[in-house]
Formats: sequence, structure tokens, C-alpha cells
Amino acid sequence: MADPITQKEENIVIRTMKGDLERLSNKAPEKEKKPEPTPFIPISPISQESRVPISQAPAPSIKTEPKRFSPTIGPPILVIPPKEIAEIPARPLFKTTPIWLKISGIGLGTILLVLLGLYGYWKIFIQSQPITPTPTATTTQPTLPTPTPTATTTAPIKFFNKLPHKEVMIDIPSKTPAVLINALKAETKMEEAPSSVKLIKITFQEKLITTEEFFNLMSIFTPNNFLLNYENDFALAFFSQKEGVRPILILKIKDKNIAESQMAEWENKTFTSDIFPLFLSENKLPKSLGSFKSYLFIDQPVHYLNINLPFTSLNYAIYKNFLIFTTSSAGMFVVLQDLTGRSVK
Repeated sequence: MADPITQKEENIVIRTMKGDLERLSNKAPEKEKKPEPTPFIPISPISQESRVPISQAPAPSIKTEPKRFSPTIGPPILVIPPKEIAEIPARPLFKTTPIWLKISGIGLGTILLVLLGLYGYWKIFIQSQPITPTPTATTTQPTLPTPTPTATTTAPIKFFNKLPHKEVMIDIPSKTPAVLINALKAETKMEEAPSSVKLIKITFQEKLITTEEFFNLMSIFTPNNFLLNYENDFALAFFSQKEGVRPILILKIKDKNIAESQMAEWENKTFTSDIFPLFLSENKLPKSLGSFKSYLFIDQPVHYLNINLPFTSLNYAIYKNFLIFTTSSAGMFVVLQDLTGRSVK
């Protein structure tokens, strides 16, 4: 049987170093050869060297000059530029939580838990328990009734309906008769519209004086316990008529029956001389005076007395719970028409 190696010798191509050098220097053009497949060499038990292909056998060590490749020969070199990668912004490093903040958070959480526990205990075990009424004693000590506190200030009394036409406040510097009388006389000299009524309010240290204080400062004498039947508020007004100013005084009665009996008794005694300071006149009261007379005005009884002064008379009337003093008949007519709401036809 023929050796397989000898049968394939015609397919073996032997290359020498000289031929390679001539090809590189372009002295002898090389014919294009089709690549031949590597011969298959079967494994033979004769020698292990036959496993190595002939093309891989080491070439003889011959010193040669370095190869110079032509730029036109050989495969093209593909140069791939490096890909630019966008820079990723660096994130700031997380700061570690201070130890004191951790301790504070733990403490607050502990306190919150304790409070929730106490609230739950109170809600469940204390608030939910029924309240047992405490037994009361069968005998109690009697207690006195507690007096209800009275109001320090009361609403001012309304002495007129549509009147007055004007209102004046006089604040006296001291509570003396001379100071008050001089202030009132100065006010009478103020010119006002005819038949007009001007209300005079008297204060001391910006506080209205009482009825008793007014009677004392004006030196008007009254019977014993007379003023106890009247309120502390009063109305002093000036009626302007052609002949001059005529004062008006109105008191608020507590008991009308007592007021009627008081006036009937006072009228027959010293009423005229006691009330005369209200006239604010420089003239003196005549010694001989007649007795009081009465008349009806708008169905209201009026008591009057002429005192021998021009266009002046002493008048008083009781209408409902008001005691009215005037120093002229015209002044009484104006007040009664205002209080009753009726006019003379």
C-alpha cells in the first residue's frame, strides 16, 4: 500500500527566502494563486511529527533585513476614534447625621410614647369609670340670702319729650353756693331764641350733682325727709321769654300720694320763702303775700302765687310722677304741653 504522504507530494509548494525578497522588492511579479486548502494528514502511528502541518514547520534561521511594506500593499487600517463619554456630575456625599440629633429624635419619640400611654390609661381606666355621687348630709345649716349687687350707674331720667331746644353743661370748680349761683347768673345773660328752653346740667369734677346737693348749694330749704321721696336726678332749665330768663325745676317723685300731701302742707307754711332762691333775682320777696290759687291747663291743675315782680309768678304742678316748679306761668304752659303732648287750641 502506497504511503499517503508520497501520494500528495505534487500539492506541496516550497517557498524560499529569496523568492520572498524578490516579491517584496517588486523585481518579479508574483502570479496570483488561489488559496489551496490545507492538506489533511491522517494520523499515522509511525511518527508523532506527522501531526504538525508542513506549513507550520519552523523556517530556517536566516538573518534578513527588516521588511518594508509599501503603503499601497496590505489591508487598510481602520482607525476608530474614541467615543466621547459625557461626564456624569458627581453627587455630593451624604453627610452623616450628628449624634446629638439622633439622641434628640430618640428622646422625643420616647416622650411621645409615654404621653400616648398615659392618655390611653386615663381614657380607658379613669374616664370610663362611672362617677359615684357622694352622699349628702341629711341636715344643712341655714344660710342667709345673698343680696344681689345693685348697679352703680342707672339710666338718666327723661324729664322732657321733645324739649329742650338746647343743652348746656356747667362744671363748677367747687361745691359752694356762691360759685354755683354766679355760674347760673352768668348763663342767664346769654341771649337765646324767644320761648326756647335750655337745659342746664351741673357737674363737679365731671360728675352730675344730686338733687340734695343742688338744694343745699342753692340754699333752698325743704321740710324734714322731703327729698327722700324724690330721685337723685333732677332737671334745671331756663325758659327765655321777652322779659328775661325764668328758671324751671323738675323732680322725679317716688310716691305721688306722699308728694301731694307734702306740697299741701308746705304750701301753707314757708314754701314761698324757701323756694325763692330759684328765681335768681336780686329783688327781695315782699313781706305780705296772698295765698295760692289754682287753675286748669290742658286738664292739669296748677297752683300759682303772684309775688309782685314783673311778669313773674311762683307755679307748681304734679303731673304723673313729676313735681314741676316754674317762675312764670308761660314756663309752666310750655312744660305741660311737652309732657302731655297736647297743645292749646
